Amino acid sequence: MLVPSMLHGARSRSRSSAFTLTELLVVVAIIVMLLGTLFVAISAASKRAQVAKTQFLMNTIATGLAQFQTDFGYMPPVLGVRDNGSPVSGFARDVVPFTGVAAQQNFYSYTTLADFLIGYGHRGEDGFGIVRGGPAGAGDKEAPPFGIRSPGSDGCWGAIDAPQPGFVNFPGYYRARNPARLASPPGVGNTAWNTQAVEGRVYGPYIDQIDERLLGGLTGFDASGRPTIVTNDQGLANFDELPKCILDYWGEPIAYYRAPYAGTDLRSSVPSAQGGFLTLGDIYCLREWEIDPSEQSVGAADANADTSASASMKGAAFALLSRGGDRAINRTVRRDASEFNKDNVIQSGR
Repeated sequence: MLVPSMLHGARSRSRSSAFTLTELLVVVAIIVMLLGTLFVAISAASKRAQVAKTQFLMNTIATGLAQFQTDFGYMPPVLGVRDNGSPVSGFARDVVPFTGVAAQQNFYSYTTLADFLIGYGHRGEDGFGIVRGGPAGAGDKEAPPFGIRSPGSDGCWGAIDAPQPGFVNFPGYYRARNPARLASPPGVGNTAWNTQAVEGRVYGPYIDQIDERLLGGLTGFDASGRPTIVTNDQGLANFDELPKCILDYWGEPIAYYRAPYAGTDLRSSVPSAQGGFLTLGDIYCLREWEIDPSEQSVGAADANADTSASASMKGAAFALLSRGGDRAINRTVRRDASEFNKDNVIQSGR
């Protein structure tokens, strides 16, 4: 039989072994803090992985561009919006002539990389590929699908030095492409292009085994100039006809920059008012957020009067730009107050 003192001790032990409300709240708070720390760590690791994969992809693209330059003696031209009357596949695929320093910040392309390094286009566009079953039709695919024949001395399959009749006053138009330099070539989009003779070596693709999820179809641009992109898994009926972009691991198109060329001459350089020639070091968003003192150089002043530039970018023949995890960019300055440019992923090459 338990005496009163023993009963009292048992009740005390029972009460002391239970959690109070305060203790429960402390435990819950600790768990929430641990989960928050874990979430931040996982997010940071995921971001680092996306940066690393994008950097690897851009290194692969840079290698392809270097090989392209070795093969042809020039870098691919900047392709962009010009001919709004062209068929859907030609939208944003016209050669953009360099028009001066004021336009230099916007002298880049989203479609050049897929056109020249992978080879999206039938034989009437890039001189290579046939369509199974004969004449071209909406959604028909080439066999084999990728690769190009030499873009020629003008770098765009005759669109400048041997344009199709009716487009001689529009050098570089997508619809002016004439790979075989025929006197009366079938128009781009005409089913007769599948009968054109194709000769010579096939080049590329310069990027092999690219993940299909990293290929986007360009459908247009929004009011701010930002590209609108769809991917093949979205089931768009005319996806094969759309001009293509190579996407980073945030689903944004990688921009291609190259040193300015005079007019449409891809082998030329553009003189600078300060002496020498215009360079990619004058593109504000390509400048590093933090520039190593050993790399410090002087370039054009941005909207903040910042002239900081890197020597390596000033000597680059091309550059690639990803907007990074925030998917945002500021083209007017190097260092912006919102830090949009801080996480830009940049790759350059000579």
